[in-house]
Amino acid sequence: MGKQALEGMTDGVYIVQQGAIVAVLQPKEFGQDSIQWQHKRVFEVNEMKRTRIGSYKK
Repeated sequence: MGKQALEGMTDGVYIVQQGAIVAVLQPKEFGQDSIQWQHKRVFEVNEMKRTRIGSYKK
């Protein structure tokens, strides 16, 4: 996949199966995503979002 094919795509994680984008994980302020594989294919995606309480910017 060359640079030209990526133009216009936003930041994130793209899951491609058999040449087609099947899922897009969008960036989060805070959090963690994990990908589980089965038989060389993405089987499940777990997304966890965190909310910070009581933090502030100085």
